[in-house]
Amino acid sequence: MNTEDIKALWRRLPLSGDNDFAVLDAQIGKNPEAWQAVAHFLLTTDLAALPLGRNEIGEGCFANVQEYETKLQSVYELHRRYIDVQLLVTGKEIIFVAPKEQATEPQGEFDIANDFILYASAQSPRQRKVSPVSYQILYPSDAHMPCMAIDGRPAEVRKICVKIPYM
Repeated sequence: MNTEDIKALWRRLPLSGDNDFAVLDAQIGKNPEAWQAVAHFLLTTDLAALPLGRNEIGEGCFANVQEYETKLQSVYELHRRYIDVQLLVTGKEIIFVAPKEQATEPQGEFDIANDFILYASAQSPRQRKVSPVSYQILYPSDAHMPCMAIDGRPAEVRKICVKIPYM
């Protein structure tokens, strides 16, 4: 499958209009096999039936399946090695997103093994709603605080966070 076909495949997924499609297209061009594998996985897998925990996809990609109650307070996270594709199977939540340069008050050192650093806050974050019809793509340039309750009302969700190597 060529790069343009893979980009078209990604346009079949329920991506939020908040996503940066220019960066998406560039990343697909740099690592087409991984993006094709993830698109195929998302389009052909019964996401509701996936077991909790890590599910291997291939091409260095995997999906973390989680169930939890959305939060009223949390912290921001940043990654270096992976892009997140976050989607909900059930429920809905808000992710607060800001440019990494606006993340403030680091909470420790970067955890190389788990690919993250936490920050207490970020300046001028934007809200992105995540639902089964609104997938969010988060790049290493995005400080993000996922798992947040909508309208101050915690709710149960089943979430899949797909990890794709960043190029």
